[in-house]
Amino acid sequence: MQEPGLYFPFVHIRDDNWLKMAALYWPSVRRLVPEDYVKHDSVTARTFFDAHVLCDEDPGQLMPALDWDLEKALRKNADRLVRDFSLARAYADWDGESRFEGGPDREPQLGWIHTTKFPPDALWQLQQMGLARVGRSSDPVSGHAGPPAHWIGVHPALAGAYMTALAGWVSKAAKFQPLTDQDDLRAATASSDVGAALGLLIGRSTEPANGEDTADAGVETYVMLALQYARPTNLSSISAEKILHCRASLSEELMAFRDYVASQRVELTELASVPIKRRRLEAFAQHVEETVEIPLRQLERGLSLHRLEPARSLLVASSFAPPAAVSAVGVIPPAAATAVGALAAVGSAWWQVNSVRETAKTGSPVGYLLDVRDRLTPRTLATRARKVFRGTYGTRLRLH
Repeated sequence: MQEPGLYFPFVHIRDDNWLKMAALYWPSVRRLVPEDYVKHDSVTARTFFDAHVLCDEDPGQLMPALDWDLEKALRKNADRLVRDFSLARAYADWDGESRFEGGPDREPQLGWIHTTKFPPDALWQLQQMGLARVGRSSDPVSGHAGPPAHWIGVHPALAGAYMTALAGWVSKAAKFQPLTDQDDLRAATASSDVGAALGLLIGRSTEPANGEDTADAGVETYVMLALQYARPTNLSSISAEKILHCRASLSEELMAFRDYVASQRVELTELASVPIKRRRLEAFAQHVEETVEIPLRQLERGLSLHRLEPARSLLVASSFAPPAAVSAVGVIPPAAATAVGALAAVGSAWWQVNSVRETAKTGSPVGYLLDVRDRLTPRTLATRARKVFRGTYGTRLRLH
């Protein structure tokens, strides 16, 4: 069974297109939302939320189940954490932008995290080390109160690292798969030290990530790259409702594709463990080419053999009933007779073309991607006509 995704490091999805892509694969996308948190979701996010594809998880209910000895990691790496990620360093290193969510009067120099997302003992320790502070202090100049007391301010890099680690531990406990729309948390937090902070928080400053972490990262990378072949160029104009309809109508094909991805988990783990980023991306690109791009091209070529000739007469024939039904009427209009003659000449019934095509796609582990592309990129009559008369309709795989 495919595990739901767990979005991090924020509450609000930052990229609607990313959410649409994620909804085409994962059963649901969860996020950690405190019970009293006021959300400001986009229209797309609200549509997916109403459809129970985007779901909220109360972190207060999940924290007790975590087997995460954060206090031990903090004690072990106290000197480096205080040196590189103290509150003082956060103010000194601030670049003038605010990135993390919090209360309406938050201090933009810090990353703000809700108290329900911290183990109580670890939160106390963070405060004692000068790595975190509770909200509600007043600005000495304006006199305005800061964020409410249930918000905790930390260095932005530490905030990004903490939420990454938390997503990993929650996913392990609740059987989720960590997902993010942030290509690089260093950009999200304006710090190149997120990786270092993450290692310190999980008590592993030099050792590579464990197999479960890299497997999750490998699956996410592979799926998102694979979906690029089904993504229309105008994804922003594709409604969330259409995405929901697509995933519902292709549920069986989607399950087959998930099984196919699961069968590659060992190899994806190996790819995700390559330490050099450029080489890791090259390896993923090559793997996706071999397992997705080439099979899709072969599948489309095979389908074009079934549909090339019928497609040339499709414009004429598609507005008439199948020949058997027409014959039953007793009178065959001249245009219909022309269509029937053309179809008889190519030896294939036009109304069976879609059936042949669907059978071929169903038999391919990547057929789901082709189905998604076809449903999200509808061909207009004018486009179809141009391709028919150029002799190119159905013969080329469009990659986006």
